[in-house]
Amino acid sequence: MKVTILIAISFLFINVSVTSDTYIGKWEIKGGSIIEIYEHENVFYGKIHKRTKNPQSNLNGLDNKNPIKELQKRPLINMIILDQLKYEDGVLSGGTIYNADSGKTYTVKVWIDPDNTNVCYIRAYKSFLFKTFEAYRVIE
Repeated sequence: MKVTILIAISFLFINVSVTSDTYIGKWEIKGGSIIEIYEHENVFYGKIHKRTKNPQSNLNGLDNKNPIKELQKRPLINMIILDQLKYEDGVLSGGTIYNADSGKTYTVKVWIDPDNTNVCYIRAYKSFLFKTFEAYRVIE
C-alpha cells in the first residue's frame, strides 16, 4: 500500500516529457499565421498552413521577396519554411527558417515548454543575434 502511494505521488512531480511526436501538428504564431510541423524520415519540416489576415508583405500570396527570381511566383501556402530540423534532447535544431517577409533564411532552433506542451518557441539566429517567436498549438 505504501509503495503504491509513493509511486502515485512521484508521478505528480514528473514533467511531461517532450518527444519528437510532441512537435507534430499546427502551431499559431502571434498575428494569426499557422505553421504545420511534420516529420519525414526523421527530419522535421514546417510549412505555411495559413497566413495572417493582415500580412506585412507579399500581399498577393506569392513569395515576392525571394532572392531567387524563379521562386518569386510560388504560393506561400504549403511552402516549407522550417527545413532540415533534427530532434535531439527534446529540441529541434540544425536546420533553417525562411522568412517570406524578407526573403532571408536563418539558422533556427525550436523547442516546446515541457510544463505546457501547447507552447512552442521558434528562435531564428543571425550570427549572435536572435529573435524568438511564441507559437501555440492549434487544437482541432
